[in-house]
Amino acid sequence: MAEIVGRYVEVRGRQAYYEACGEGPAIVAIHTAGREGRQWHGVMQALAGRYRVFVPDLPGHGKSWPLAGNACLQDAHEIAQWLREFAAVTVQDRFIITGCSLGGNLSLLLAAVAPEVRAAVALQGCDHTPTFTETALDLMTHPQVSLMHANMDFSMSLVGSTATPEGRAFSEWGVLSIIPVAQQGDLRAYGRCDIRSLMDKVKVPVLLAHGSEDWLASREMVEATRGRLVNAPLLRMVPLPGLGHFPHLEAPGRVADMMLTFFDEAGL
Repeated sequence: MAEIVGRYVEVRGRQAYYEACGEGPAIVAIHTAGREGRQWHGVMQALAGRYRVFVPDLPGHGKSWPLAGNACLQDAHEIAQWLREFAAVTVQDRFIITGCSLGGNLSLLLAAVAPEVRAAVALQGCDHTPTFTETALDLMTHPQVSLMHANMDFSMSLVGSTATPEGRAFSEWGVLSIIPVAQQGDLRAYGRCDIRSLMDKVKVPVLLAHGSEDWLASREMVEATRGRLVNAPLLRMVPLPGLGHFPHLEAPGRVADMMLTFFDEAGL
């Protein structure tokens, strides 16, 4: 099994934690809202024979320090810029971008605006996700709300029926270890994300993968996104039956195989 090594690097004067695994062309992977990079471990190890995968914890998530004033980022464009700064001091080269949910949206955004991106793999990624109201977001940090308890049924309803026991268990752990201000910031960025006008600027290969049992990022939303990626030189959309909102965690081997097939087709 390939070794995963964790390190700290300074980004914007704060300590950012990331893990890396494998050798070869670089991939940067983005975790889902409110979680941290360990959810990518299975995919990292499956890709390690051909690629070097970098997975940061976003500011205020996992082992990464928050920004000044204990702040987390709350806008997709701001998070994308932070990721570019992270990659500039770690990868120091062009890279493939991948992510899930908010991370999937960010993968598409980076493919549109960052010339250092070679290709994008967006899991449950969409260019427009008006999903959370400000009232719901405000409740996440309300002193009378236990987000850990309130969020469990919601989060677990997003997990697909064929998820591995390990993936399901770690999805539960993600809720049990939730940091409310981090979750709030990410879901505010997700709910406000509207990058539809940028999709015609994506000129790199794109893979859109969709867990068919995900009710939050629906197939219709992903298909609408696909329709706006008119300048991608290679565009694939792959349905993942039996999987939900967290395919990389629910079935890492299946997701890694899908990625490798796409990378071969794209000459990556």
